[in-house]
Amino acid sequence: MDNQRTRILLVEDDLDDVWILRSLLADRWDGGFELLHCDRLAAGIERCAEGNVDAVLLDLSLPDGLGLETFQAMYDRNEHVPIIVLTGLDDREAAVKAVQAGAQDYLVKGQVSDELLVRSLRYGIERMRRHVAEETLRAAQEEFRIARQIQQRLFPDAPPRCPGFEMYGKAVPAAETAGDYFDYIPLPGGRLGVVVGDVSSHGMGPALVMAETRACLRTLAQVLDDPSEILTRANRVLLRDSEILHFVTLAFARIDPADLSMVYAGAGQQSYLIDPSGLVEVLESTSIPLGIDQAVVVPAKQPIRLLPGQILALFTDGVAETESREKRRFGDARAIDCIRAHAELPAREIVETLFDETTQFRGGLPQEDDVTIVIVKVLRSDARTS
Repeated sequence: MDNQRTRILLVEDDLDDVWILRSLLADRWDGGFELLHCDRLAAGIERCAEGNVDAVLLDLSLPDGLGLETFQAMYDRNEHVPIIVLTGLDDREAAVKAVQAGAQDYLVKGQVSDELLVRSLRYGIERMRRHVAEETLRAAQEEFRIARQIQQRLFPDAPPRCPGFEMYGKAVPAAETAGDYFDYIPLPGGRLGVVVGDVSSHGMGPALVMAETRACLRTLAQVLDDPSEILTRANRVLLRDSEILHFVTLAFARIDPADLSMVYAGAGQQSYLIDPSGLVEVLESTSIPLGIDQAVVVPAKQPIRLLPGQILALFTDGVAETESREKRRFGDARAIDCIRAHAELPAREIVETLFDETTQFRGGLPQEDDVTIVIVKVLRSDARTS
């Protein structure tokens, strides 16, 4: 039971006061206190710094410390340990200043009952615990804010100019940082890679995996242009560099503006090609996600000749899995219907409209998963020349 006892460090040079305070704590029916004692400020500071002290009772009149400076010396070395100062009737002004400087409370010698002593100690300990928790939370929030700013810089500022195509993408994280990812990657021969990925779960860990995936794909794309080879090698790199705890679903569409063609590969991710007539071709996943099996080869589909007016829709499962208050899911079919209904709009407006519809579908509920949408429109001949 020793490890459950509240350890109080008393820094006091008057042995009579030590005896009184020890007796007050010993007489408590609820017990649970262990009193440690030092008779000098320097010794008390060192003992407290060693740890395993829940609170400090500090006399402001010690042989090696006097007044407010006594408290300040202890506080500077042990700011996360609650300190209750002990003072005589003539030292109340210094005690009040100590409380203003960070002490949890002050007690006047000769006027301390066991109930008052225990209440002051317990309140001081709880206030300090809350203060430390709030400080930790603020620091974590600031770290996440900075991480989100850094991550947002990894997303494209604007879609690239690609003759014969118009495109737009957007990612909205559910937490401060996202596991979702989209990118436009220049490829050899004037081709363009359009990528949408989703790291399992969301938060800081998936965000780091996402950043590593982005860097890996961009590095490989400097010398390769085959989506199959790029994703297959990326999978090996991700598993070789670290035992990642999150898998990555990823769609990679290589677009060639020279002949309006596309080569598609999907690692656990499907996408959609929508005709002007409304017919939909499902671009099925061609392999399991990245980050699971180092031996996996990610095949690519045969080249697809793109037609004017077609729309390539890539989005993560955060779209389909958006839930309403009635626990219904938004679903892929509803997303495709939204895109078809607004096919004549610019790519950016299609993306924003789909985001708006998922938000309305939630009915005020918080976003539970990262959501990323990329729309690529094949321009009609009149739009290309305008």
